[in-house]
Amino acid sequence: MRRVLGNTILVAASALFAIALLEIALRFFPVAWAPPVQPPTATDPIQRYAPNTRYTWSLGWDFYAVVHGRTNAQGFVANYDYDAKATTPLVAVIGDSFVEALQVPFAESLTGRLQAAMGERGRAYAFAQSGSPLSQYIAYVEHAAATYRPQKVVIVVVENDFDESIYSHRKRDGIHHLYPRPDGGFELKLTALSHPGLAERVLRHSALALYLVRNVGVSVQWLRPNAAQAQDIPAAAADLAGIAEGEEVIAWFLAALPKAAVLPPRDIVIAVDAIRPQLYDTTARTAADRSTFGRLRTRLMRDARVQGFQVIDLSTAFLAAHLADRTPLEFPTDRHWNSRAHAIVAAAVIEALGGWPPFRR
Repeated sequence: MRRVLGNTILVAASALFAIALLEIALRFFPVAWAPPVQPPTATDPIQRYAPNTRYTWSLGWDFYAVVHGRTNAQGFVANYDYDAKATTPLVAVIGDSFVEALQVPFAESLTGRLQAAMGERGRAYAFAQSGSPLSQYIAYVEHAAATYRPQKVVIVVVENDFDESIYSHRKRDGIHHLYPRPDGGFELKLTALSHPGLAERVLRHSALALYLVRNVGVSVQWLRPNAAQAQDIPAAAADLAGIAEGEEVIAWFLAALPKAAVLPPRDIVIAVDAIRPQLYDTTARTAADRSTFGRLRTRLMRDARVQGFQVIDLSTAFLAAHLADRTPLEFPTDRHWNSRAHAIVAAAVIEALGGWPPFRR
Protein backbone atom coordinates (compact mmCIF):
# COMPACT_ATOMS: atom_id res chain seq x y z
CA MET A 1 0.00 0.00 0.00
CA ARG A 2 2.91 2.35 0.74
CA ARG A 3 4.35 1.64 -2.70
CA VAL A 4 0.97 2.26 -4.40
CA LEU A 5 0.44 5.44 -2.40
CA GLY A 6 3.94 6.62 -3.19
CA ASN A 7 3.50 5.97 -6.91
CA THR A 8 0.14 7.76 -6.88
CA ILE A 9 1.65 10.80 -5.19
CA LEU A 10 4.55 10.77 -7.66
CA VAL A 11 2.22 10.61 -10.67
CA ALA A 12 0.02 13.41 -9.27
CA ALA A 13 3.03 15.58 -8.50
CA SER A 14 4.46 14.99 -11.98
CA ALA A 15 1.14 15.88 -13.59
CA LEU A 16 0.86 19.07 -11.54
CA PHE A 17 4.44 19.98 -12.43
CA ALA A 18 3.74 19.43 -16.14
CA ILE A 19 0.55 21.51 -15.94
CA ALA A 20 2.43 24.30 -14.18
CA LEU A 21 5.13 24.27 -16.87
CA LEU A 22 2.51 24.39 -19.64
CA GLU A 23 0.69 27.22 -17.86
CA ILE A 24 3.88 29.25 -17.61
CA ALA A 25 4.99 28.49 -21.17
CA LEU A 26 1.62 29.35 -22.75
CA ARG A 27 1.70 32.78 -21.14
CA PHE A 28 4.46 33.62 -23.61
CA PHE A 29 2.27 32.62 -26.58
CA PRO A 30 -0.69 34.52 -28.14
CA VAL A 31 -3.44 32.41 -26.57
CA ALA A 32 -6.92 33.63 -27.53
CA TRP A 33 -8.05 35.99 -24.79
CA ALA A 34 -11.15 38.17 -24.99
CA PRO A 35 -11.70 41.22 -22.80
CA PRO A 36 -13.65 40.61 -19.58
CA VAL A 37 -17.38 41.20 -19.73
CA GLN A 38 -18.97 44.19 -18.05
CA PRO A 39 -22.28 42.85 -16.71
CA PRO A 40 -25.55 44.63 -17.54
CA THR A 41 -27.37 46.58 -14.87
CA ALA A 42 -30.87 48.00 -14.45
CA THR A 43 -29.64 51.43 -15.55
CA ASP A 44 -27.33 50.10 -18.27
CA PRO A 45 -28.90 46.89 -19.61
CA ILE A 46 -26.52 46.49 -22.56
CA GLN A 47 -23.81 44.00 -21.67
CA ARG A 48 -20.44 44.91 -23.12
CA TYR A 49 -16.74 44.39 -22.58
CA ALA A 50 -14.58 46.23 -20.09
CA PRO A 51 -13.76 49.60 -21.69
CA ASN A 52 -10.32 50.52 -23.02
CA THR A 53 -9.01 46.97 -22.70
CA ARG A 54 -6.51 45.31 -25.00
CA TYR A 55 -7.07 41.75 -26.17
CA THR A 56 -5.37 39.06 -28.21
CA TRP A 57 -7.22 36.59 -30.40
CA SER A 58 -5.68 33.65 -32.21
CA LEU A 59 -6.77 30.60 -34.16
CA GLY A 60 -5.57 27.01 -34.13
CA TRP A 61 -3.31 25.04 -31.86
CA ASP A 62 -0.35 26.56 -33.72
CA PHE A 63 -1.63 30.17 -33.60
CA TYR A 64 -1.77 30.43 -37.41
CA ALA A 65 -3.75 33.69 -37.17
CA VAL A 66 -3.13 36.27 -34.45
CA VAL A 67 -4.95 39.57 -33.94
CA HIS A 68 -4.29 42.26 -31.34
CA GLY A 69 -6.97 44.85 -30.67
CA ARG A 70 -8.77 46.86 -28.03
CA THR A 71 -12.20 47.88 -26.85
CA ASN A 72 -13.20 51.51 -26.91
CA ALA A 73 -14.45 53.67 -24.06
CA GLN A 74 -17.96 52.31 -24.57
CA GLY A 75 -16.87 48.66 -24.26
CA PHE A 76 -17.27 47.68 -27.92
CA VAL A 77 -14.53 46.39 -30.24
CA ALA A 78 -13.39 49.44 -32.23
CA ASN A 79 -10.32 51.57 -32.83
CA TYR A 80 -12.19 54.72 -31.88
CA ASP A 81 -14.63 55.89 -29.23
CA TYR A 82 -18.30 56.57 -29.91
CA ASP A 83 -19.47 60.18 -29.61
CA ALA A 84 -23.11 60.70 -28.66
CA LYS A 85 -22.83 64.44 -29.41
CA ALA A 86 -21.44 64.08 -32.94
CA THR A 87 -23.74 65.23 -35.74
CA THR A 88 -22.16 63.57 -38.78
CA PRO A 89 -24.30 60.81 -40.37
CA LEU A 90 -24.12 57.50 -38.55
CA VAL A 91 -24.66 53.90 -39.60
CA ALA A 92 -25.09 51.44 -36.72
CA VAL A 93 -23.79 47.93 -37.45
CA ILE A 94 -25.54 45.27 -35.36
CA GLY A 95 -24.58 41.64 -34.92
CA ASP A 96 -22.82 38.93 -32.96
CA SER A 97 -19.28 37.56 -33.27
CA PHE A 98 -19.36 38.09 -37.05
CA VAL A 99 -19.68 41.86 -36.54
CA GLU A 100 -17.54 41.90 -33.41
CA ALA A 101 -14.91 40.17 -35.58
CA LEU A 102 -12.16 39.32 -33.11
CA GLN A 103 -10.65 37.10 -35.83
CA VAL A 104 -9.53 40.00 -38.05
CA PRO A 105 -7.97 43.42 -37.35
CA PHE A 106 -10.67 46.01 -36.80
CA ALA A 107 -9.66 47.95 -39.92
CA GLU A 108 -10.40 44.80 -41.98
CA SER A 109 -13.79 44.14 -40.37
CA LEU A 110 -17.15 45.13 -41.84
CA THR A 111 -17.44 48.15 -39.53
CA GLY A 112 -13.84 49.23 -40.05
CA ARG A 113 -14.22 49.04 -43.83
CA LEU A 114 -17.47 51.04 -43.77
CA GLN A 115 -15.75 53.71 -41.68
CA ALA A 116 -12.81 53.83 -44.10
CA ALA A 117 -15.19 54.17 -47.06
CA MET A 118 -16.92 57.17 -45.46
CA GLY A 119 -13.88 58.89 -44.01
CA GLU A 120 -14.86 62.11 -42.27
CA ARG A 121 -18.19 62.23 -44.10
CA GLY A 122 -19.82 59.78 -41.68
CA ARG A 123 -19.46 57.35 -38.80
CA ALA A 124 -19.81 53.57 -38.44
CA TYR A 125 -20.45 52.25 -34.92
CA ALA A 126 -20.59 48.52 -34.18
CA PHE A 127 -22.86 47.14 -31.47
CA ALA A 128 -22.04 43.47 -31.21
CA GLN A 129 -20.90 40.70 -28.90
CA SER A 130 -20.35 37.02 -29.40
CA GLY A 131 -23.45 34.90 -28.83
CA SER A 132 -26.00 37.64 -29.47
CA PRO A 133 -29.18 36.52 -31.34
CA LEU A 134 -32.00 38.49 -32.99
CA SER A 135 -33.54 39.33 -29.61
CA GLN A 136 -30.36 41.05 -28.50
CA TYR A 137 -30.12 42.83 -31.85
CA ILE A 138 -33.35 44.67 -31.03
CA ALA A 139 -31.86 45.72 -27.69
CA TYR A 140 -28.74 46.97 -29.51
CA VAL A 141 -30.84 48.90 -32.01
CA GLU A 142 -32.86 50.52 -29.22
CA HIS A 143 -29.65 51.48 -27.43
CA ALA A 144 -28.08 52.90 -30.60
CA ALA A 145 -31.23 54.87 -31.47
CA ALA A 146 -31.62 56.33 -27.98
CA THR A 147 -27.95 57.22 -27.53
CA TYR A 148 -26.49 57.94 -30.97
CA ARG A 149 -29.48 58.44 -33.35
CA PRO A 150 -28.20 56.60 -36.46
CA GLN A 151 -29.61 57.44 -39.88
CA LYS A 152 -28.99 53.91 -41.17
CA VAL A 153 -28.90 50.49 -39.50
CA VAL A 154 -27.16 47.37 -40.83
CA ILE A 155 -27.94 44.01 -39.21
CA VAL A 156 -26.01 40.82 -39.94
CA VAL A 157 -28.06 37.64 -39.46
CA VAL A 158 -26.36 34.24 -39.08
CA GLU A 159 -27.46 30.66 -38.55
CA ASN A 160 -27.95 30.52 -34.77
CA ASP A 161 -29.78 33.84 -34.45
CA PHE A 162 -33.31 32.39 -34.61
CA ASP A 163 -33.55 29.64 -31.98
CA GLU A 164 -31.15 31.26 -29.51
CA SER A 165 -33.43 34.30 -29.31
CA ILE A 166 -35.87 32.22 -27.26
CA TYR A 167 -35.03 31.98 -23.58
CA SER A 168 -35.35 28.19 -23.38
CA HIS A 169 -32.78 27.75 -26.18
CA ARG A 170 -30.32 30.42 -25.06
CA LYS A 171 -26.58 29.77 -25.08
CA ARG A 172 -25.52 32.64 -22.84
CA ASP A 173 -26.91 34.90 -20.13
CA GLY A 174 -26.57 38.63 -19.60
CA ILE A 175 -28.37 39.52 -22.85
CA HIS A 176 -31.99 39.97 -23.94
CA HIS A 177 -34.16 36.99 -24.84
CA LEU A 178 -37.73 36.34 -25.89
CA TYR A 179 -39.96 34.98 -23.15
CA PRO A 180 -43.14 33.36 -24.57
CA ARG A 181 -46.37 34.84 -23.27
CA PRO A 182 -49.15 32.49 -22.10
CA ASP A 183 -51.56 34.12 -24.54
CA GLY A 184 -49.11 33.98 -27.46
CA GLY A 185 -46.33 36.22 -28.70
CA PHE A 186 -43.12 37.17 -26.91
CA GLU A 187 -41.88 39.55 -24.26
CA LEU A 188 -38.35 40.90 -24.64
CA LYS A 189 -36.53 40.81 -21.31
CA LEU A 190 -32.97 40.91 -20.05
CA THR A 191 -31.77 37.51 -18.80
CA ALA A 192 -29.78 38.08 -15.62
CA LEU A 193 -26.10 37.23 -15.69
CA SER A 194 -25.24 34.46 -13.25
CA HIS A 195 -22.15 34.80 -11.09
CA PRO A 196 -19.39 32.29 -11.94
CA GLY A 197 -18.04 30.01 -9.26
CA LEU A 198 -14.50 30.06 -7.92
CA ALA A 199 -13.25 27.27 -10.20
CA GLU A 200 -14.68 29.00 -13.28
CA ARG A 201 -13.12 32.34 -12.32
CA VAL A 202 -9.74 30.70 -11.86
CA LEU A 203 -9.89 28.82 -15.17
CA ARG A 204 -10.91 31.97 -17.04
CA HIS A 205 -7.52 33.37 -16.08
CA SER A 206 -5.63 30.19 -16.99
CA ALA A 207 -3.65 30.33 -20.24
CA LEU A 208 -3.74 26.53 -20.46
CA ALA A 209 -7.52 26.33 -20.02
CA LEU A 210 -8.15 29.08 -22.57
CA TYR A 211 -5.73 27.47 -25.01
CA LEU A 212 -7.49 24.10 -24.79
CA VAL A 213 -10.96 25.61 -25.23
CA ARG A 214 -10.35 28.39 -27.75
CA ASN A 215 -7.32 27.29 -29.71
CA VAL A 216 -7.54 23.49 -29.57
CA GLY A 217 -11.33 23.33 -29.52
CA VAL A 218 -11.99 21.28 -26.38
CA SER A 219 -15.68 21.78 -25.57
CA VAL A 220 -16.26 22.91 -22.01
CA GLN A 221 -19.70 24.50 -21.75
CA TRP A 222 -19.25 26.29 -18.46
CA LEU A 223 -15.90 27.81 -19.44
CA ARG A 224 -17.37 29.71 -22.38
CA PRO A 225 -18.29 33.35 -21.62
CA ASN A 226 -21.67 33.54 -19.89
CA ALA A 227 -22.68 30.12 -21.21
CA ALA A 228 -26.18 28.86 -20.41
CA GLN A 229 -27.24 25.27 -20.94
CA ALA A 230 -29.87 25.05 -23.69
CA GLN A 231 -32.72 22.60 -23.39
CA ASP A 232 -32.46 19.51 -25.57
CA ILE A 233 -34.99 18.94 -28.35
CA PRO A 234 -35.59 15.46 -29.76
CA ALA A 235 -33.77 15.14 -33.07
CA ALA A 236 -36.89 14.02 -34.96
CA ALA A 237 -38.83 17.09 -33.84
CA ALA A 238 -35.96 19.56 -34.03
CA ASP A 239 -36.54 20.70 -37.62
CA LEU A 240 -40.31 21.12 -37.37
CA ALA A 241 -40.16 22.76 -33.97
CA GLY A 242 -37.20 24.91 -34.97
CA ILE A 243 -38.84 26.13 -38.16
CA ALA A 244 -42.13 26.92 -36.42
CA GLU A 245 -40.41 28.80 -33.61
CA GLY A 246 -38.08 30.50 -36.05
CA GLU A 247 -40.97 31.83 -38.12
CA GLU A 248 -42.54 33.28 -34.97
CA VAL A 249 -39.24 34.93 -34.08
CA ILE A 250 -38.94 36.36 -37.61
CA ALA A 251 -42.41 37.91 -37.43
CA TRP A 252 -41.64 39.44 -34.03
CA PHE A 253 -38.22 40.68 -35.17
CA LEU A 254 -39.42 42.42 -38.34
CA ALA A 255 -42.29 44.07 -36.46
CA ALA A 256 -40.03 45.30 -33.64
CA LEU A 257 -37.12 46.49 -35.78
CA PRO A 258 -38.46 49.79 -37.23
CA LYS A 259 -39.89 50.78 -33.84
CA ALA A 260 -36.58 50.11 -32.11
CA ALA A 261 -34.56 51.99 -34.74
CA VAL A 262 -37.08 54.85 -35.04
CA LEU A 263 -36.49 54.52 -38.78
CA PRO A 264 -38.56 53.36 -41.74
CA PRO A 265 -37.69 49.90 -43.12
CA ARG A 266 -36.03 51.42 -46.22
CA ASP A 267 -33.25 52.78 -43.96
CA ILE A 268 -32.52 49.35 -42.47
CA VAL A 269 -30.30 46.79 -44.22
CA ILE A 270 -30.57 43.10 -43.28
CA ALA A 271 -27.59 41.07 -44.51
CA VAL A 272 -28.15 37.31 -44.24
CA ASP A 273 -25.15 34.99 -44.13
CA ALA A 274 -24.77 32.13 -46.60
CA ILE A 275 -24.89 28.47 -45.59
CA ARG A 276 -21.19 27.70 -45.55
CA PRO A 277 -19.26 25.56 -46.51
CA GLN A 278 -22.19 23.88 -48.31
CA LEU A 279 -22.34 26.96 -50.53
CA TYR A 280 -19.26 25.81 -52.41
CA ASP A 281 -20.74 22.46 -53.52
CA THR A 282 -23.79 22.30 -55.80
CA THR A 283 -25.25 19.11 -54.29
CA ALA A 284 -24.61 20.20 -50.70
CA ARG A 285 -26.00 23.65 -51.46
CA THR A 286 -29.30 22.23 -52.71
CA ALA A 287 -29.69 20.10 -49.58
CA ALA A 288 -28.71 23.02 -47.33
CA ASP A 289 -31.45 25.18 -48.80
CA ARG A 290 -33.97 22.67 -47.41
CA SER A 291 -32.40 22.69 -43.93
CA THR A 292 -33.80 24.58 -40.95
CA PHE A 293 -31.52 27.55 -41.51
CA GLY A 294 -32.05 27.40 -45.26
CA ARG A 295 -35.81 27.65 -44.88
CA LEU A 296 -35.66 30.31 -42.15
CA ARG A 297 -33.23 32.54 -44.05
CA THR A 298 -35.48 32.31 -47.12
CA ARG A 299 -38.52 33.23 -45.02
CA LEU A 300 -36.70 36.14 -43.37
CA MET A 301 -35.49 37.60 -46.66
CA ARG A 302 -38.89 37.19 -48.34
CA ASP A 303 -40.86 38.79 -45.51
CA ALA A 304 -38.29 41.56 -45.05
CA ARG A 305 -38.45 42.51 -48.73
CA VAL A 306 -42.26 42.56 -48.64
CA GLN A 307 -42.15 44.92 -45.66
CA GLY A 308 -39.74 47.31 -47.36
CA PHE A 309 -36.40 46.46 -45.73
CA GLN A 310 -33.24 46.42 -47.82
CA VAL A 311 -32.08 42.80 -47.95
CA ILE A 312 -28.67 41.41 -48.89
CA ASP A 313 -28.44 37.69 -49.64
CA LEU A 314 -24.77 37.09 -48.97
CA SER A 315 -24.88 33.68 -50.64
CA THR A 316 -25.01 35.49 -53.99
CA ALA A 317 -21.97 37.65 -53.31
CA PHE A 318 -20.00 34.87 -51.62
CA LEU A 319 -20.69 32.34 -54.36
CA ALA A 320 -19.64 34.78 -57.08
CA ALA A 321 -16.39 35.49 -55.24
CA HIS A 322 -15.72 31.79 -54.68
CA LEU A 323 -16.33 30.88 -58.31
CA ALA A 324 -14.02 33.68 -59.42
CA ASP A 325 -10.87 32.41 -57.73
CA ARG A 326 -11.79 29.59 -55.27
CA THR A 327 -10.31 31.59 -52.40
CA PRO A 328 -11.86 30.59 -49.05
CA LEU A 329 -14.03 33.07 -47.19
CA GLU A 330 -13.52 31.56 -43.75
CA PHE A 331 -10.61 30.25 -41.73
CA PRO A 332 -9.37 26.62 -41.89
CA THR A 333 -10.48 25.93 -38.31
CA ASP A 334 -13.04 28.68 -37.81
CA ARG A 335 -16.32 29.38 -39.65
CA HIS A 336 -16.18 33.12 -39.06
CA TRP A 337 -15.56 35.40 -42.03
CA ASN A 338 -11.97 36.09 -42.93
CA SER A 339 -10.78 39.49 -44.12
CA ARG A 340 -11.80 38.83 -47.72
CA ALA A 341 -15.34 37.93 -46.69
CA HIS A 342 -15.61 41.12 -44.64
CA ALA A 343 -14.55 43.09 -47.71
CA ILE A 344 -17.28 41.41 -49.77
CA VAL A 345 -19.94 42.13 -47.14
CA ALA A 346 -18.79 45.76 -46.85
CA ALA A 347 -19.00 46.20 -50.62
CA ALA A 348 -22.53 44.75 -50.63
CA VAL A 349 -23.62 47.10 -47.83
CA ILE A 350 -22.11 50.12 -49.57
CA GLU A 351 -23.94 49.16 -52.75
CA ALA A 352 -27.22 48.81 -50.82
CA LEU A 353 -26.65 52.25 -49.27
CA GLY A 354 -25.19 53.71 -52.46
CA GLY A 355 -27.55 56.67 -52.48
CA TRP A 356 -26.56 57.73 -48.97
CA PRO A 357 -24.36 60.88 -49.10
CA PRO A 358 -21.50 59.63 -46.84
CA PHE A 359 -20.72 56.88 -49.37
CA ARG A 360 -20.61 59.24 -52.32
CA ARG A 361 -17.07 60.17 -53.21
